[in-house]
Amino acid sequence: MDTLYKCLLEETLMMDEEEEEEEEEVDRSEEDEDEEEEKETEDSAAVKQQTPAWAPCFYYRVGKEVYNYVGQEIMIEEGLDSFAGMIWPAASALCHYLDTHRKQPSLVDKTVLEIGAGTGLVSVVASLLGAWVTATDLPEYLNNLRVNLCRNTRNLCRHTPQVAALSWGYNLESTHPSSVYRYDYVLAADVVYHHDFLDELLATMKHFCKPGTTIIWANKIRFMTDLTFTENFKKAFHTSLLAEDGEMKIFMATCREEEREDDAGLGIQDLLRKEEEEKSGDSEDERSEERRVEQQHNKAELDCEQKCEGKENNSGITRESDMLEAEKRDKKEEMEKMVALRNDDYEEDEDEPEDTDSGQEDIAGQESMKHTTVPLDWTPTHISSFGRDIYHYVGQEIAISESIDSYGAVMWPAALALCSFLDNNRHLVDLQGRTVLELGAGTGLVTIVASLLGASVTATDLPDVLSNLRANVMRNTKGCRYTPQVATLSWGYDLESTHPSSVYRYDYVLAADVVYHHDFLDELLATMKHFCKPGTTIIWANRVRFVTDLTFTDNFKKAFHTSLLAEDEEMKIFMATCRK
Repeated sequence: MDTLYKCLLEETLMMDEEEEEEEEEVDRSEEDEDEEEEKETEDSAAVKQQTPAWAPCFYYRVGKEVYNYVGQEIMIEEGLDSFAGMIWPAASALCHYLDTHRKQPSLVDKTVLEIGAGTGLVSVVASLLGAWVTATDLPEYLNNLRVNLCRNTRNLCRHTPQVAALSWGYNLESTHPSSVYRYDYVLAADVVYHHDFLDELLATMKHFCKPGTTIIWANKIRFMTDLTFTENFKKAFHTSLLAEDGEMKIFMATCREEEREDDAGLGIQDLLRKEEEEKSGDSEDERSEERRVEQQHNKAELDCEQKCEGKENNSGITRESDMLEAEKRDKKEEMEKMVALRNDDYEEDEDEPEDTDSGQEDIAGQESMKHTTVPLDWTPTHISSFGRDIYHYVGQEIAISESIDSYGAVMWPAALALCSFLDNNRHLVDLQGRTVLELGAGTGLVTIVASLLGASVTATDLPDVLSNLRANVMRNTKGCRYTPQVATLSWGYDLESTHPSSVYRYDYVLAADVVYHHDFLDELLATMKHFCKPGTTIIWANRVRFVTDLTFTDNFKKAFHTSLLAEDEEMKIFMATCRK
């Protein structure tokens, strides 16, 4: 309540300050009418600008997302710039699975622990499904977690969810004794993502997974460390694959101590396997063939790991991105063939009939815990890919592959906003036959949409992002009027020597979420100034997250004649022309 009162007080003070600022602006306009007219010209907008809530208490709010599960509208506030403050794809996948499989597993009146709860979406859904939930994470993330849980479960749940701090580790018996902290289910979603505490995470799972407890863990495969953790997870527990979609996998696990219990202790595993075998009707010969295929896969996986040993880092884990970059530099044509082959693999997978319960079988037995539902494309060439997402713009289906762990290889919200704006406002921004430069092109979605709209586009970014950018652009722009180009561009002050204005002239310069959390904002502004000559229009989309965003926006407005084309809370799309 104190926190809520402080926020309300800050908002009230903010409104008073805004009213005072408006009065001061009126006074200044009466004293200097010419200055006011110039300001009106710069701030004119195709979409009327609303008064933004740019109070300090909102600087660090990443965004507000709305989800629909269990027949409820769930509003999630994302938090600080951290992995725990964002909605990750495995959380959405796990929520969907729990919502569509309410009978098995049934969470009604069950005790549930979520580890690495983050924004709390999974805990909210579990609570709405009738569970008695304890959501845990590190202390610095609990405030936002608690707010999301309270907002979305008040007066809607059988049991009020609890929030508690939990640091993963080996000595949890002293702080969370098993005799007291016992749960029917332990839930986890995308907790393996890119950190150095995987051993502690596994130890935490072991501590809470006692006889009678079921772990449900959702994860999206991105790195070799994900595969290593998955293997250790399978060795530590009796596991089965509940669901799979590309690199997205949802596992169920029970503790190995249950093999010494009576039949009731193994009931879940046995029933699932029996039910799956009855549904599939597989013959012994078919199961033998599947075991043979799995053995071949294991051998191929082992060969890949042996090849990677020569490139291990200090921790002994191979960085697949380094391998890929070496191959990309030496064999660009081979990379393109690999991308095409991967697309064919996806299409073949989509053509095959799917059994929603196929992940529950344990064909190779409980000792190995290997599952034939795992696809054979778990080779290093695919490990470092986030996934392939499908977007629809300009009447086309656009397949975008995200890549290795970098800001430039992930789809950011401002790119989607800018693509939607360009697609739906062709009368305001006509790209037909225009020359377009995109700064910080990343995965290339904006470039693709601009190309489909008839522009001659040059997509630029840093060298380590270009391979994935080029693959996405080539895949989605075949048949366009102009073939888009991909080029390296490092932002800076001396671009005239490498990109003379007499040669590199563009009708439009596009940029989306290029301001996000880096130390090169001055260089970015200098780059925009260099390419924004008379006749050039900049269209920049950005989502306000930090004070640095506001500082850059102010400098942007000082450097150019600007107008606000569109606005949706923190998401803004600006248009600018040079002051010369």
